[in-house]
Amino acid sequence: MLHLETLLLVHLCVTLLTTALVAASANYADSPPELRWWAAGNVCVSAGVVVTLVETLPPLLTSVAGYGIIAFGLALVLRGLRVYSAATLSWPMIAAIAGVALLVPLYYTLVEPSRGARLVFSGFYFGVLNLWCAAAIARHGGWRVNCIGVTGFVALGCALLLRGMHMWLDTDLSDPTNALLMGVTALVIPLAQICISFGLIVMVMRRYAERLRRLSTLDTLTGTLNRAGLELQGKRVLLRAQRGGRSLAVVMIDVDHFKVINDSHGHLVGDEVLRHLSALLRMELRPHDVLARFGGEEFVLVLDDLDLADALRLAERLRAGIELTVAAMDDVTVRFTASLGVACSDQHGYDLIRLISAGDAALYEAKRAGRNRVTAG
Repeated sequence: MLHLETLLLVHLCVTLLTTALVAASANYADSPPELRWWAAGNVCVSAGVVVTLVETLPPLLTSVAGYGIIAFGLALVLRGLRVYSAATLSWPMIAAIAGVALLVPLYYTLVEPSRGARLVFSGFYFGVLNLWCAAAIARHGGWRVNCIGVTGFVALGCALLLRGMHMWLDTDLSDPTNALLMGVTALVIPLAQICISFGLIVMVMRRYAERLRRLSTLDTLTGTLNRAGLELQGKRVLLRAQRGGRSLAVVMIDVDHFKVINDSHGHLVGDEVLRHLSALLRMELRPHDVLARFGGEEFVLVLDDLDLADALRLAERLRAGIELTVAAMDDVTVRFTASLGVACSDQHGYDLIRLISAGDAALYEAKRAGRNRVTAG
């Protein structure tokens, strides 16, 4: 037979420990906002659980204030889940969620006193709120990462709904069956809380890992790929082209007289020229084309399904567009040109390093020929 008091003590201890775990994870300057909302929500839920479990307190505190605090905490957790999914939960909605958890138990405490009705309400209401949290995670996708949190919220929600349903159908609190059900619920709840806490932390860790991966492959100035990103994405595009028997072109682009721009207007203006150029290149490229900053003022394009003639036409269009554009910063405007070198797999094979080398050689041939031109390698 499950010892209910022991299980309730375990429930309380697990609630406090999981709250401490989430709060500690959120207690640093760079913690994401969703983690701070989850921590605040867990603190409120823990406080509410403590209040509801102290039997010496009057019902106005245990079943009214306690339920209101728990509902407010769950609403904060839900807000954090919405923030994680780039959405939000308004404060009026949060107030409404907490208000319902205050008003209904208040009615069954002062108007029609009924402990059974309060337990039925808490089971249904908190069960629905937990399933709402599960749905908020599920809508975000990423099941391999989010399944732990979803499982915890679903298990907790179903356990609470089952308790509420059973209490609704049979409100005899002295019935041994009710005691058994309460014991099973008290056993499921701490296990679900552990799943929820670890699930939320895993979600944040995965997002941080994705952010670090992006930072390791992106150029922070222009937002284009860096050399590491070029090696990764460029090889993928090359392999797809090779498997499909399609041509692959590489275009090397270098800003003409970039040192003069830096010396004349300063490095901040030079940085703006590079950002302006990368934005211009993005507008001309297809979604699957690869754009990377190769180093300094030099950029590289990896273009699937373009032969040499098509790549030369694209490069000439880019050159003409660059010549006509103006980069502006504060009161300074700068016109600039670029030299471009083009290489194709039809002549150099499916070797990214060899294609880049051939494109780079063609680029410097364009510079030797007078700059602001396109040369094939």
